[in-house]
Amino acid sequence: MKKLIGSVTVAAFLVGVVATSAAAQLLGNGTYAAMPGTGVTIWGDYALSMNDDAKFDVNGTLESASFGGGRIELGLPMFGVWAGAGSYPIGVTDVSGKIGFGGGAGFHVFNAPLTPVSVSIQAGVGYYKNSDEADAKFLKVPFGALIAINVPTTGIGVTPWVYPRGEYITFGEAGFDTIGKVGFGVSGGLMVTAPMGLGVQGSLDWLSVSDLFGEGTGSWKPLTLSFGLHYKIKVPSLGM
Repeated sequence: MKKLIGSVTVAAFLVGVVATSAAAQLLGNGTYAAMPGTGVTIWGDYALSMNDDAKFDVNGTLESASFGGGRIELGLPMFGVWAGAGSYPIGVTDVSGKIGFGGGAGFHVFNAPLTPVSVSIQAGVGYYKNSDEADAKFLKVPFGALIAINVPTTGIGVTPWVYPRGEYITFGEAGFDTIGKVGFGVSGGLMVTAPMGLGVQGSLDWLSVSDLFGEGTGSWKPLTLSFGLHYKIKVPSLGM
């Protein structure tokens, strides 16, 4: 009973952090989901813009932009939650990076112990504001289904995954009405974890949203490459 109470308390705290920070899918980074599996995982992420729509506009000139940040995730047998933050854009001329916040949650609708395939319903919310660009503000709300495969291996954990999703995005600037649009995206990647808990991850993310920046501007289709390190910690009080 004490273990159950401890699990619910920690989970409720992290869900509260995600909800009250109004923060998920971090602008400039790929869109991640709460991965299946139990434990507390610390993630470090770095991302690169891969096409023009993912680059940063500096007075009409497109420059490649990077993202750097981190996440923390709690995984329980039936659901997982995560929260994080990061700086974007990095490496852009005369533009200082601003901190965006993110978080999300997933409910594992199919996660049988002896079956390598896991299916989860996912949702999140994220916020980013860049005061250097006319107070440009983004709010991102992704929702979809994560499909992950725990490849049977000896010792090392290998998990490829794909996350098709819908995504509601609002964009606004000082003096202009806020625009809200619903788009479609998909991210996919690979997570490799050694027995001692240290691992690497990588993903590719694509999103398509029509006329996000005003009528007649066409579709916004950023392509982002993300990669980094993670460390999974066992928590005895959660039965892990």
